[in-house]
Amino acid sequence: MIKPQSLLDAWLYEENDLLGNHSDSEEWLAAFDADRQLVVSKLGPYKRMFLRPPEFTKRFYHHIYPIQIGNWHYLRQVKLFDDFCAIELNLDIRFQATLEYLQRNSELVDTINSHIMATYATQVDDIVDRELEKLDAGTWVKEGLTAIEKALAIAICEMLTVQHIQAQCLCSIAASFADFPEVRPGKDYVYLSVLKKSFEAQEEKSQETQRQQQLLEQQALAEKERQLEYLSQLTELELRAQALEAEKTRRLLRDKQDQLVKQLAIEKAIREEQIRHESELKALAFDYEMRENEKVQVKRRQLEIQQLTAQLAHENQIEQQKLIARIQRDELLNALKETSPYLASKLTEQ
Repeated sequence: MIKPQSLLDAWLYEENDLLGNHSDSEEWLAAFDADRQLVVSKLGPYKRMFLRPPEFTKRFYHHIYPIQIGNWHYLRQVKLFDDFCAIELNLDIRFQATLEYLQRNSELVDTINSHIMATYATQVDDIVDRELEKLDAGTWVKEGLTAIEKALAIAICEMLTVQHIQAQCLCSIAASFADFPEVRPGKDYVYLSVLKKSFEAQEEKSQETQRQQQLLEQQALAEKERQLEYLSQLTELELRAQALEAEKTRRLLRDKQDQLVKQLAIEKAIREEQIRHESELKALAFDYEMRENEKVQVKRRQLEIQQLTAQLAHENQIEQQKLIARIQRDELLNALKETSPYLASKLTEQ
């Protein structure tokens, strides 16, 4: 049997360090071109895009855009095993858009790198989440984190390359353990195994304590639910009693309202009859007053007619007297003309 100390020594002096670089490690190399430039040729309605060739003469209808190599730094920190282990993941992604990608996004040439980071940030998150989920199994404690780093870097490069974006990714994952900062995954596997067993035992004890606590809480919750059910039943009975009392009060109010409506109808009919009777009395009084006024007016008109008749008779009598006097005067003048012309002329002057 290999003793733990011997196994640990063997790991410490192993040629292929689990955390170091393997001789057969895979590398993803991207053919970046620092001098890559995009030429947009636009003449009238015709537009063409191509990479600037080595021998190129710029014309007035050419617009040149430098395609810079972008640097994308990505950091993620997670906790494992109930915060017993802290994982810090760092990604340095270098990328450069190809001609095909630029042609698909011709309106974003000036901000193409920002567009790439904004567009594929969610997919990078998904890849990181998928790879970090593998850490929950705990095999990396023995095997190290190099394989996960490689897989994550290659997955991100593949994702960007499929989108016609040249990319190169460097990934580093650092693991630290609470209260054991010097422990290294892959090197201190035996020690970490003991810690893991101890942690698992404590975790089982904690889970059992938590289970008992949850059982007590469930029992207390069930008791509270029974109490609430009882209170709910009492409340429902009280609400029913209140509803019956409210219905009774409503019926009494309705009966009282009906009686009041009937009483108001009777009072209204009495008042209408009283008003009609008063109107008839007023009409009779007005009719009587009109007849009396008419009689007075008739008598007054008769008196005026009598006075006018007497006045006209008196004036007629005076006119007759004047006429008789004029006739007598004329007869007298005629007689004087025959007997005394001078006297007649004097009377005529008067």
